[in-house]
Amino acid sequence: MSSKLAGAVMERRNLATTEIDRLSTRDLLNVINQDDKCISAAITPYLDDITRLVDSAVATLSHGGRVVLVGAGASGRNAVIAANEYSPEEKSPLIGLIAGGALAMLHDMSDAAQDYNRGLLDLQAIGFSQKDMLVALTVGGKTPWLWGALRHAWSLGAARAVISRNPCSEATELADIVITPQTGAEVVSGYGEPKALMAQKMVLSMLTTGLAIRTGRVYSNMRVDIQHSTTRMAERQIAIVMEASGCTRARAKAALESCDHQCKTAILMLLTGMDAWRAHDLLEQNKGFVRMALQEAP
Repeated sequence: MSSKLAGAVMERRNLATTEIDRLSTRDLLNVINQDDKCISAAITPYLDDITRLVDSAVATLSHGGRVVLVGAGASGRNAVIAANEYSPEEKSPLIGLIAGGALAMLHDMSDAAQDYNRGLLDLQAIGFSQKDMLVALTVGGKTPWLWGALRHAWSLGAARAVISRNPCSEATELADIVITPQTGAEVVSGYGEPKALMAQKMVLSMLTTGLAIRTGRVYSNMRVDIQHSTTRMAERQIAIVMEASGCTRARAKAALESCDHQCKTAILMLLTGMDAWRAHDLLEQNKGFVRMALQEAP
């Protein structure tokens, strides 16, 4: 067994960094920086699959389903963070689940990750159904909790995607869409899988950004679905309305106040001269897309 483990470590060693412990701090950082450039390159061959991922997720949301991101350990933390950053509302169509629940965001919950049945039960607990989509995040694809979740989604006939480094695992066999960027060996073996996890984050960023654009949360290149929930968010609303319409701060505040602090409505009001009611109705007719509403504005 010990020789098997040693062999696995040897396979993961980066042959380009075997002398890194002899370098100056500036030089070793340069080596890390150069090695990290391979992450984006490793994702490029999967752009067609990521396109399918985004389009499938958009279709899921358009039919009233949810996109559920799942993972264990660091992959699970990536899932939860991506979901939380995507949507400002409490009942978000994008959900993040981590093996072991909220405690696993701060503590090691490896026992939970090894529980196959728990993966199934955690999906059942949120009422996961055929109309939802499961996106599984895993480095090695060998986590029983993840298998349980994937097999449950498979049994329901729900859409399933896997983002992993391992193209040949039970997890990938259970998925409709498989995205497996080959980021190569880490700079230093034994300190987790930072390159593989960064690739996950980059794919997740493409997914959440693509979803935001395709569901009307973005106008031009600005997020316009921000809610008036805190002082910080209120200030961000004002800044976005000013930038989108080219108006003064006073006009942006007045427009937001007149439409119950609906960012998209305020932008449409200022760009077209419509009142709050007409702007709101036109947005409703165009499913919340500001640009589409502008094209139909009188």
